[in-house]
Amino acid sequence: MAIYKNRFLSNEEVVSWADEQLLNESEPFDYISELSLKGPKRCLALSQHEFPVPREFTYIEEFSLRVYELEKNYDLKIDAFVRWIIGAAMRSDIEIREVHLGYLLDHYFLDCDDLKFANEFLKKELAILIPKNKPIAEEIWREIA
Repeated sequence: MAIYKNRFLSNEEVVSWADEQLLNESEPFDYISELSLKGPKRCLALSQHEFPVPREFTYIEEFSLRVYELEKNYDLKIDAFVRWIIGAAMRSDIEIREVHLGYLLDHYFLDCDDLKFANEFLKKELAILIPKNKPIAEEIWREIA
């Protein structure tokens, strides 16, 4: 559900996953049935007594998932990624390289208004950070597969 909540999967993809779990498990958890019948949006609105609360991703986990998706669809996802990293970085430890990137992008894009430099800088940083963070994203996707 954390994957859905953070918009990495659509409603239909989550329901399809739940349906698959129901078919493959001899005794699936009740919440899988709820997910299949009601969908993730309605399940997330239920109390924690009715449906498990999704886990929260750490900054690095969410960063890893986002750059993993970015690698597949750079042109379609880059604007959303920049908006996310600038906002998320402000609530995190600047000593972490992936967080520091958000602070720098905020400065280059917003303070300096130097889009050309900011985009070049981002591409150079991502060339280093995508391979570094890809195993984290792949592990998260394996956990839910």
